[in-house]
Amino acid sequence: MHVEHCDLLIIGGGPAGLVAARDAARSDRTLSIIVLERDDAVGRPVRCGEGVGAAGLSEFLDPGPPNSLAPWISRRIRRVVFRAPNGDEVRVAEGDVGYILDRTRFEPALAAQALYAGADVRTRAEALAMKRDGERWTVAVDASGGRGEIRARIVIGADGVESAVGRWAGLDTRVRARDMESCAQYVVDDATIDADAIVLHFGDRVAPGGYAWVFPKGTRSANVGLGILGLRAGGRSAVAWLDDYVARHFPNASVSSRTVGGVIVSATMAHTVADGLVLCGDAAHMINPLSGGGIVNAMKSGRLAAETTVAALRSGNTSASALESYHARWMRLLGDDHVRFYRVKEALARFDDASFDKLAGTVNRIPEPRRTLRRIFGEALVRHPTLLPVVAKYFA
Repeated sequence: MHVEHCDLLIIGGGPAGLVAARDAARSDRTLSIIVLERDDAVGRPVRCGEGVGAAGLSEFLDPGPPNSLAPWISRRIRRVVFRAPNGDEVRVAEGDVGYILDRTRFEPALAAQALYAGADVRTRAEALAMKRDGERWTVAVDASGGRGEIRARIVIGADGVESAVGRWAGLDTRVRARDMESCAQYVVDDATIDADAIVLHFGDRVAPGGYAWVFPKGTRSANVGLGILGLRAGGRSAVAWLDDYVARHFPNASVSSRTVGGVIVSATMAHTVADGLVLCGDAAHMINPLSGGGIVNAMKSGRLAAETTVAALRSGNTSASALESYHARWMRLLGDDHVRFYRVKEALARFDDASFDKLAGTVNRIPEPRRTLRRIFGEALVRHPTLLPVVAKYFA
């Protein structure tokens, strides 16, 4: 059996894993760093809506000027439209809100930077099992060249929602049923799509326990999807709910691709490190529990993971206690906010569609040019203080 040794092994070639590889390699070019991605190519298949905020994205890659955007950006977004259960729309004037990525190009761009920095990024390479062997992890790998082992001083688990790395390391990765949303998404072509706005549509008759989204990718194409809470979905799948949504709102559309998956809408795991191991991104439940967004969160956690593991490798101490600063730093950065967002999410379960409709009516009385997120938040609380959890659902 072929056996390799490395300093840092990263399992998962998504945004978290690739940023971790890039930043660790840039920080110390003497380290041997391997990234394993089980799919045929990084960035495929696309498993999310691909939306990111402008400020968060710019921390990691330059999107380019407005008239010459990077090739891995599908669309620049200038406003957000919130749609109430009764169909009323709240249009928010915000300027440069964010971008819709083309993840089939975005992840390869990150991978190219990681490779240039000195990391070894491998596709069609799947981690099968992992065990602690002294001060190293031994990982069984199935790759295109056959089966083998990699023995690593530190492992970063960035293997997504269905993460096995945390379980192999003995961490508690369980998710309660009420904290897992089922998602479905189609790429839709339709002349009625607003190419400059993302649309978020709420309501129990739209997406029970979640929301539907329309994220434009071109002048007439968009990612149209939704997430539902299975416990409130009446026994119907996310695909069935999405089929109804597309038929109702895009009756003349053509659908070019389909994807399904899950999103964890809980707070960050209580423990994200072990001896010689760090979890980041979706694998550590580092997703905004309100929005389900995770791309920028994943990259931020990948950056922290790189900083922490490089320091541990340099010091020669890769114990859990040496890595624990990673978890503390993450909680200060975003994790504590996610705990608060999760509490709001729980409170929202007690509100009905009529409350959302009422809030939309209040907000629409604000002149659109003055309808910023901050102003909406304030006005809604003044007029309907009991709707605080609903306001947070829309605008946090």
